[in-house]
Amino acid sequence: MAPAQPSPPSWIEKIASTLLRPYFAGIGCIAALHRVLPEAQRSRTSQNRALETTPADLRAILDWVRRSGFDVIRLDELRGRLAEPRGAKFICFTIDDGYRDTLAHALPIFREFGFPFALYLTTGFLDRTTRPWWCYLEKVLLEREHIEFHWEGRVHSWRWQTDAERTEVFSRWAPWIETADTATRHRLLEALAHASGLDPAATCDPLVLTWEDIATLAGDWHATLGIHGTPHPAAAALDAAGLDAEWLGPKRELEARIGRPVHHFAYPSEKRSRLGVREIEAVRDADYFTAVTSKPGNLFPKHAWHMLSLPRLFLDGTAPALPHFRRLESGYLPASQNRWKRFVTT
Repeated sequence: MAPAQPSPPSWIEKIASTLLRPYFAGIGCIAALHRVLPEAQRSRTSQNRALETTPADLRAILDWVRRSGFDVIRLDELRGRLAEPRGAKFICFTIDDGYRDTLAHALPIFREFGFPFALYLTTGFLDRTTRPWWCYLEKVLLEREHIEFHWEGRVHSWRWQTDAERTEVFSRWAPWIETADTATRHRLLEALAHASGLDPAATCDPLVLTWEDIATLAGDWHATLGIHGTPHPAAAALDAAGLDAEWLGPKRELEARIGRPVHHFAYPSEKRSRLGVREIEAVRDADYFTAVTSKPGNLFPKHAWHMLSLPRLFLDGTAPALPHFRRLESGYLPASQNRWKRFVTT
């Protein structure tokens, strides 16, 4: 889930970003967003708020990118730009999961600037066979102050009242749900639904895109569609057959729906300890051309040999948007997170 809230850049960090930029900024980067929401609709838990960018902040970032002279390119152009570096630094914009606000708020802004972006879809959200549980968890925390449920022979009882207490309970529940296999996750959410009296479908389904929405996006010049899995499980929770079902199955489904190949993939719920040769080979066998990780980092020519383990720069909605993006793009922030390694993959 989301990291702790970043602090505003100090004058030392601003100087360091400038000095380190020639070494750490690379020749390109992949920027990652999740949700684009007006301020009044944003989450009250910091974990979910970290996934959100306001339309005003997205416009500020895209305006800065344009004024700075960067090339905004499609994922389909990525290998060529890495293998034969040329021109200005390039940026690919990506959006994860498939929220309805992508269509309502993000797409009009990318149209306004004439910039392309890629949308990594969790097809289980489209099929309504799985749901963004982090949104449902926040709904439970906002509408209830106490939950008690039985799970695997134990009674679990939780109380909260303040936003700080909600954030604390969220941080305890989230890893439990996130690392579960698909069947266990469904049972956990059913137990929460029974205890809270709140329907996950009523909470989550209005938040995510439909297949009808995908038909609209598939016909738009600005959007490239990719895959983020089916139920968004952690890779560690899947065996070899599960990897094939969750990562190749959605590709075939989306290709059948839109009538053209899908070449791009984002590893779901992946952390450094969970992504290895097994996962990369599964993506290669599924005939994806690119795959992006959660590892923070800029791109360098050597990444042309690591197209299935590309780092990204994740916007954090708990930080001032443009200053935070500039710290990411300069290479300072990802380098500090990577123990000052310049080139990273997994």
